[in-house]
Formats: sequence, C-alpha cells, structure tokens
Amino acid sequence: MDFTKTGIPGCSVTDSFADVKQRLDIVRAGNDFGFESVMGYLELGGNRYLMGATQNPVTYDIDSVELRELFEGDTFEGIALGEMSAQEFAGELAKIGSTPIMEDYTIWWPDERVSFYVYEDVPSTICWWGNDLTNDEVKAIFIGKIEDLDPNQYHLYSPE
Repeated sequence: MDFTKTGIPGCSVTDSFADVKQRLDIVRAGNDFGFESVMGYLELGGNRYLMGATQNPVTYDIDSVELRELFEGDTFEGIALGEMSAQEFAGELAKIGSTPIMEDYTIWWPDERVSFYVYEDVPSTICWWGNDLTNDEVKAIFIGKIEDLDPNQYHLYSPE
C-alpha cells in the first residue's frame, strides 16, 4: 500500500471521526482525558492494518490517525518503508517536502503534519495529525515552548 501525506485511504484526518470509527473492526474504544479514541483493524490491499484515531474534545474533528503496524511492500509517497534506516528515510522525506526532525524514536515532519515512530532504526508506524493545530502551535511544540500553548485549545495524541 502506498500511503500519502493526506492519510490512509478512506481514513483521513479530514474525515469525520464517526465515519472512521465505523470503518474499523474495533478492538478498543474509549473516552480518555475528555476525548474519544478508537483502535481497530482496517482492511486495505489485502492486509489488516491496526490503526488508531483520536477525536479533538473541542472541535470533535479528528486529532490524529495512526497506523500501528506496516507490512512488507508498504510505501509512503513512494518511499519504501522497512527497507532503510530512519536516517535514510528522513533524507528521502526531505527530498519530497520539508526537512524532518529526528529524535531517538520518532521522525517528525511538522510542516506536513506527519510523524513516524522508529523501532530498531526502522520507521514502524505513521501518524497523521488533524488540522486543528495551527502552524504557530506546531512550531511552538518543536522549539520547546509547548508550555506556552493553551491545553484547552488542542490535544496531541500519544499512543502510550
């Protein structure tokens, strides 16, 4: 499956949370910290992808959609997943968009509102962020000023 900046086919951050929830074979649904979340399986291209989605408690839009496992042959914007190191993958992302931010376990691509969790030096998950964060809020998060943001205005999803 070739995933893109816009999200998972049929489960984009621009879809309604109810529509995404309805498409999943639900494993777990919850209402944590004032927002609804769901985790389940989605059939795509002959594979059953485990994915999660969270809902913004203020706007009720989707906060994030995350694929929690990838399969052999999966790509992101045509870049092979699971076949190169995190550093090499980040270099390929920079060729098709902004420069990603590398951390120990995550490749952040803030301008594109996408991140990749890295396991054993290989991108292993993809997370798309909703449109309710403004560009200034995203930039504040990545320059270490998250404490300056109003927590009632947004929610960043953490799978743990």
